[in-house]
Amino acid sequence: MTVTPFKTILLSLISSIGFTACSTLSTQTEPPLQQLQQVQNIDALPNTNTNAASLNKYKDHCMIQFTGYFDGGQSTESWEFKGNQLSRAFSETYQYVPNRLFNATTEKPVLDQKTRKTTVFDIQKPEVKQNFDKLKSYFNQTALDQCG
Repeated sequence: MTVTPFKTILLSLISSIGFTACSTLSTQTEPPLQQLQQVQNIDALPNTNTNAASLNKYKDHCMIQFTGYFDGGQSTESWEFKGNQLSRAFSETYQYVPNRLFNATTEKPVLDQKTRKTTVFDIQKPEVKQNFDKLKSYFNQTALDQCG
């Protein structure tokens, strides 16, 4: 049986595409994020109407995300750490779009993306470390132990 050069090239091309697709579409056996615990309406400053904090585990670190809801907007603080070592912390604050009701999907007020303000915390400052320790204290030790 003779194989024409065209068939050889076509077969090679199809095999390469199939192999590439199989090797780049790897299955994830572990989700990239695992929520360990969530708490709501904790004592925090500044005062908020409501708030929620979640402790999330990633592959090599954990993060606490604290979101406070105010009359005119919301702010989310993110605290990345491993064990007891804080590696970075920042916040994002948005105002709500004036005269808009709620987002039908999230049932929350619509955020005005143009009002985004980001603040990076100096994790060497004692008051930042104290805020982090206080925030961690709202989570149970069993969940925090998974962040070691």
